[in-house]
Amino acid sequence: MTVPPTPTRGPVGLTGRPARLFSVHVARNTRLTPHMIRVTLRGESLTAFVGDGPDQRIKLLLPRHPSQSLDALHSLTPRQMRELPDAERPVMRTYTIRSHDPSAGEVEIDFALHTPVGPATRWAIDAVPGQPAAFFGSVAAYDPPADTGWQLVVGDDTALPAVAAILESPSAPATTHAYVSVTDASAVLPLTTRVGTTVTWLPRDGGSGSGDDDHGASLVSAVRRASLPTGPGYVWLAAEQSVARDIRAHLVHERGMDRERVYFSGYWSRGRAEGE
Repeated sequence: MTVPPTPTRGPVGLTGRPARLFSVHVARNTRLTPHMIRVTLRGESLTAFVGDGPDQRIKLLLPRHPSQSLDALHSLTPRQMRELPDAERPVMRTYTIRSHDPSAGEVEIDFALHTPVGPATRWAIDAVPGQPAAFFGSVAAYDPPADTGWQLVVGDDTALPAVAAILESPSAPATTHAYVSVTDASAVLPLTTRVGTTVTWLPRDGGSGSGDDDHGASLVSAVRRASLPTGPGYVWLAAEQSVARDIRAHLVHERGMDRERVYFSGYWSRGRAEGE
């Protein structure tokens, strides 16, 4: 993702409050698809890391240059880090933890590959075992009310790690409809889902193999056409900022859903990098 999410509640440590900094290093680098890389991070402190939910976000810190040490950052908040001179400020990007293995002291982060290639994506592509990193966090927003009978989960490539984790969550309602926008058919990932879950993949090239050319229009169209169950529902939605806003407006204003049951987040904004 390329800009900070616009969630309903702010991540711990992103508002200037002290937050724990976890020092980690690269354990593995795995290419999942031509459009997604998984980097496994390991650190002794991760045995004590406690996640907040399936869509837990962190602020990932990466060295700006090979000789930069992240150790001196432990006494700083993210806000103070952003105020450092360019040469001293680490690369800071928001990502979702795909999975956490406390016994191994590991977390996995999936990076959606895109162009132009930003510094975090380039780091993920080139990452080798032993490379240092760190992160603040985490915070999660996924929180279906107790009476939820069904849920709608909507996202694009940048939200795919969170979507996959939500679909695996034991707290998911009995019925789930998921719509996922991806670059093309080669970006489709095998997902572990429960009985009662349907996943609709929406390749943005329309199956032509000609590239990424609809900029989220297929996602908006799919949700507009969707036949949703009756009764109390819940929506988790994350995509490009204008796409997420349009889908939420449709659900609340045209479908009449209670806005308190629609979580939405602009994971990125077209034409902008995180921090701009």
